[in-house]
Parts: sequence; structure tokens; C-alpha cells
Amino acid sequence: MASPSAPPCPHELRPGTAVCLRCQHAERAMQRARQRKMIARGAAATMLLAVIAAVGIAGASALRARGGELPARGDVLRTTTTGLDTSTSSAADDSTEATPTIRPDLAESAQRPQPTPPPVVASITPRLASAATVATSRDVAPLVPVGRSALRDTMVADRAGDTVRVSFDLMFSRTRRPDKFEAIVRSTLPQVYGAPADSALRALPVGAVARAGDLVTTLSERGFRIPLTDGRSIAVWPETRVGRDGPLVVAYRAVVSR
Repeated sequence: MASPSAPPCPHELRPGTAVCLRCQHAERAMQRARQRKMIARGAAATMLLAVIAAVGIAGASALRARGGELPARGDVLRTTTTGLDTSTSSAADDSTEATPTIRPDLAESAQRPQPTPPPVVASITPRLASAATVATSRDVAPLVPVGRSALRDTMVADRAGDTVRVSFDLMFSRTRRPDKFEAIVRSTLPQVYGAPADSALRALPVGAVARAGDLVTTLSERGFRIPLTDGRSIAVWPETRVGRDGPLVVAYRAVVSR
């Protein structure tokens, strides 16, 4: 069976090169994004199943506790009345008058108020709400230490205070294309800021960098912002250097700001 044909390569292959490394890099980035999405969905499903199982176990325990309670006052009185009717009819046959008696322990237990089981769901919900509050209020800060750190795909992060500079001045990474720069930001920013940056980038529409302005001129001066869930944002400024055919974007600076 013939294999499906690969999509046409938009890049210009160099002499003697049969495989486009740029296309390979883009394909690997897409595969990593799909893997991260599948892992996130699996984690969410596991958490949901754990909460459902905890609620079910607590509900079953409450039902078992209710099953062991003593009969209500009305049931005790009905049972006692039935016993009195039977003894009275037997006494009438013997032509003797019977004196009805009620067991003191049953009467006392019928009048005693029964304890109400604690609300199970109410005890679980506050813990979940508290965990969500802590996760939301946690500060978004760089995960890389101060100084130079190696990232995946041979890229480098230099942190100075709260500002992180990600450098990709390599032959197949430096670019003038907004879509390629956006792919680099989406693959490296979660390595710098972790899950908050990953969630913010998932909510950011594809192509937002290209619509924000010219990559080489406008964005390198004023930058662009990626909104976070807590009202702040990650500000990103592309950095350029002179290339053979004009300026090339070789790095970007990122910092969390209001």
C-alpha cells in the first residue's frame, strides 16, 4: 500500500539536503503539544473519578449508618398497640381482664431524639474549594533558577531577577516568521513558568502573535502580552540581530506584570 504523500514543504531546501529540518522541528512541536493536551485531559478525568468515588463511598457509609437506627416513635406505638389487641382478645376468651404493659426501654428509646448523620458532601466540597483557591492565588514566578539554564531543543534561558531571556540563535531556530516565533514561545514559555503559562497559551488563539503587529519592528519595541487567569499577564519582547538579509529574531524576554 502506498504511503500518504507528505504536505509540500514551504521552505527552500539547501543544496544537497533531502529532508527539511524546519518541517521536522515544527512537526515535533505539534506532537509535543498533542501529548501535553492528552496528559492534561487524563489528569482531569482521574481527579473527577476520584471525587466521584469519594462521594459514593461516603454516601454508602451514611446509608449503612441510617440502616442501624432504632425504629421511630410511631412504629413502636403501632407495634405495642398490636400486642395489646392480641392479649386483650385472648383475655376475653378466658373471661379475665388483662392489664396492658409497655416496655420502659422501648418507650424511652422512642422518645429519645435520634442523631442526624453529618452532611458528607458538605465536608468534601470546602476542601476542594480551598485547594482551588490556593492554586489560583499562587504567585506565577519563573521556575528556572537565576543564571543560565538549558531548555529542551538546545535552547537556553538566562534569568536575571524576574526577567527571563530565552535565546534560540541557531541555524534552524532564528526566524523572521511570526508563526515560527509563536511556535517557539508556545514550546519554551511553559518550561520557564510552568502550568500557569501552559494554561494561558492554550487559551491564546493560534496566530495571535501575527495579529499583534510586525514581528521584527513593532513587537520588538512594544512587545505583546499573554493574559493569565489571576488578572496579570506575561509580557514578551522579541529580540533581533542583524542578519545577512535583514534583522533576525534570535531571542525573547519575558516578565510577569500587571
